[in-house]
Amino acid sequence: MVRKDMENSITIKDIAAKCGVSISTVSNVLNGRTNKVSSEVYQRIMDVVKETGYKPNYLAKKLRASSTKTIGVIVEDLILFSTAPIIEGLMKKAEEKGYDVVIENMRLFGRWNDGWMNDNGKFQSAFGTVMNKMEALNVDGIIYIAGYEHMVDIQKKPENIPFVMVYASATDSSIPSFRLDDEAGGYTSYKYLHDMGHRKIGIITGEDSNYHTVNRIRGIQRAMFEAGMLFDPSLVVYKTWNKKGGYEGMKQLADKDITAVLCLSDLIATGVYQYLLEHDLKPGKDLSIIGYDNHEASMLLYPTLTTITLALEELGSSAATWIIDKCEKRGEEADNKKLQFNIAGKLIERESVQRIG
Repeated sequence: MVRKDMENSITIKDIAAKCGVSISTVSNVLNGRTNKVSSEVYQRIMDVVKETGYKPNYLAKKLRASSTKTIGVIVEDLILFSTAPIIEGLMKKAEEKGYDVVIENMRLFGRWNDGWMNDNGKFQSAFGTVMNKMEALNVDGIIYIAGYEHMVDIQKKPENIPFVMVYASATDSSIPSFRLDDEAGGYTSYKYLHDMGHRKIGIITGEDSNYHTVNRIRGIQRAMFEAGMLFDPSLVVYKTWNKKGGYEGMKQLADKDITAVLCLSDLIATGVYQYLLEHDLKPGKDLSIIGYDNHEASMLLYPTLTTITLALEELGSSAATWIIDKCEKRGEEADNKKLQFNIAGKLIERESVQRIG
């Protein structure tokens, strides 16, 4: 018990007094600068360190440093499927560059479900709290990770600390953002179906005002224009981003004589599969299906679902690279003043699309 109390209270000043040396000498030994002290003094200091159980205060040491080599990460909610791969990508890059990562989870969905989306007061309260923690920790830079594509009202921009958004944009246009290139994904998915011979293609997506919907549809329209096809609004169904949305959407498209359906999420595609199976139709044969997201559900379906990946790890890695570069070149004129970065996913070809014609 005495030893534990001593561990909690002993300081570098106490070590110096016990050894009869200066504080700077003890600091040199503890930080590996042993060429500045004799072997006798080194041994004396280490004996006292062992005897007292002294452990350096790592956090305090970092806070005193001009650079803490620490990146702060603020996430809207860790429970969302998109968050983990983004964090994985940025942590890999941070480890590679010798930076630590501190994560603060606002738990917006965990606390309020989707109630916070239209309640800016709730958001600002949660965001202000975690920003205060980040500034108290003296992090070198901050990465904000959104749970889905939307506009984030950043009213308290950190001063003199590099700050970047991931998977969303800020209302403050001076804040850089790394986002998915949904337009490119929509373009790729339609072009693939067209190249496989499909001409009459139904589209099932989420809410029409959603950023993912808007940008993916824009990409689809661009691909259709290049292919000389007319965009037919009657073949586009706006539902919800889940199995129920897919089921209800397929019900609306059932009499449209389509040969393929483009689902703008893999969960939507699960509802399409269910509808077809209930009506004695075979996914991938009677109707070709392409999804979006490369959700784990895409591999559990039979036949396995052709889909578009979300470049989530790449978003995290790229954002970490950007912010570490800013941390290490603080005060210098930026070589690249670009503020918006879009990263496209890739097509994963599986078994749910049949070539026709």
